[in-house]
Amino acid sequence: MSEVNSPPAAIPEMVHVGIVLATYNCDRAHFAAQIHSIQHQDFQRWRCLITDDGSKPEIQQYMADLIADDPRFIVQIQPQNLGSYHNFESGLNFFRQDEAITHIAFADQDDVWQPQKLTHLLRAMIRSDALLAHSDLSLIDDQGQTLHPSVWQYEQRHPEQLDAELLLLRNTVTGCSTIIARQLLEAALPFPPQQKTGDWYHDHWLAIVAAHKGCIAHVREPLVQYRQHGENVVGAEKQAGSVRTEIVLWLQKKGRLTLQSYRIHRDLSQAFFQRFYPLETIDQRNPFAAKRLDFGWAILRLGLRSLWCGYGSQGITLRLWLNKFIFDCRRVGQWFSPRSRRQDVP
Repeated sequence: MSEVNSPPAAIPEMVHVGIVLATYNCDRAHFAAQIHSIQHQDFQRWRCLITDDGSKPEIQQYMADLIADDPRFIVQIQPQNLGSYHNFESGLNFFRQDEAITHIAFADQDDVWQPQKLTHLLRAMIRSDALLAHSDLSLIDDQGQTLHPSVWQYEQRHPEQLDAELLLLRNTVTGCSTIIARQLLEAALPFPPQQKTGDWYHDHWLAIVAAHKGCIAHVREPLVQYRQHGENVVGAEKQAGSVRTEIVLWLQKKGRLTLQSYRIHRDLSQAFFQRFYPLETIDQRNPFAAKRLDFGWAILRLGLRSLWCGYGSQGITLRLWLNKFIFDCRRVGQWFSPRSRRQDVP
């Protein structure tokens, strides 16, 4: 539900927010701007865990010195590099041990929060009894200059239409604009293992689980300045998911198809259905199931539902359908290959 025109909701005194700020060899000026924006939130009942994923010693020392006079910040150094996905999971496990924390927000090392970010997200959650709330973002460059006032417009996102299956097709929830209720941790943790670092991200998994378990609140107000630069783990992309954008990306790859995109969606979808559905029903329910030989029909059907409700993602649908079509054609080809027939002989 959209909350931007609703009356303010009171935030109970018992609400305390844990902020997970994941870092890795941060830019010092950008990190300082992020810390400053957290310190100047108009909601002040928060604690911030800086969970560092093995930065250079001089960067770790800089961060420690910057927050030395503010006891609301805690620094945790990972003994080995976990990657962004599991580094954020580590932060969730940290606050899970603190029963005073009722909500958990996420921060990147190079963005800037608007002063009202926590207040507006908390009010949206309370008003709709949501498990997760997220907001729009403005897009800024390396120097802090505005590139676009709305990432949702820039990427043609329509998150109000999402549900768990549509999120499996395309993620429209950005972690640094997100806050979750403590209750979500029971269903979301532990994070499912991924075959390769960077296959999927913490915000995507949390959004899928929240949509499956309850309500997501959508705030059409840019409460984060999302910094776009050459070192982003994930960046904003104009008209992301559209047919035109997918064609441009395909041409940039010189027409190569690796089926990597299908594999990533297949594995995340499999992890979701294994977590929440009976095993015997997974292959029938999962639109990305590898065992079902449907040449991508279930993906097309999901894409048509996305188009019908206004969620978008036509380009992503066509990419994934083509991936699955080729995947299934290869399977059929293997069945009729001479080598496969020899292997079938007892």
